[in-house]
Amino acid sequence: MSDPEICTALPHDHSKMSNPEDPVHSDAEVSDDTGSSGEDSSEDDSSEDSSEEDSPEEDTSEEGRDIAWVPPKLAAVDMAYTIRELMPLDEHRQKDKFIFDFITSLRGRCPSPEDVLSNVNTASCFLLLVMQTASSNIPLKPQWKSLANLRAVVKQEIVRKTLANAVRCKTFMRMRCLGLWYEGY
Repeated sequence: MSDPEICTALPHDHSKMSNPEDPVHSDAEVSDDTGSSGEDSSEDDSSEDSSEEDSPEEDTSEEGRDIAWVPPKLAAVDMAYTIRELMPLDEHRQKDKFIFDFITSLRGRCPSPEDVLSNVNTASCFLLLVMQTASSNIPLKPQWKSLANLRAVVKQEIVRKTLANAVRCKTFMRMRCLGLWYEGY
């Protein structure tokens, strides 16, 4: 069976691919530095968090909701680390058709890859639909269930480039299979 995303313009180095028996697929090596980035940021924010911890009532107020979530800085390795056989190919195709039909019914036409690359709102719409069609077998990380968080991550050019490539190829299989969306990956 051929990979529907073979038309991708992104560089692939298949020499670094994981074992076909492995449920996780990566086109790039994973460095040890990616897991430690979250720990460092908690130390930097400790002085800011102490004032918020003193009054837990503020978290439910309007001021608590105005605090912006800062998305992780994504790299090529994050956009290459995919989960093998997340769902059957036919299910991917059905979900891709749903996304394109939905976008076309809303806008009258499907946006071009250039529109996705240059417009954060258009890219956010596509990413939201990808998250809505994600696998139900593995839970999504909580941060990816928020439209504001999805919009924040789409501001990164690497995410918009990957989405634009998915629009060009007419499939979101790679985007849907990215390990960064799911718990435990």
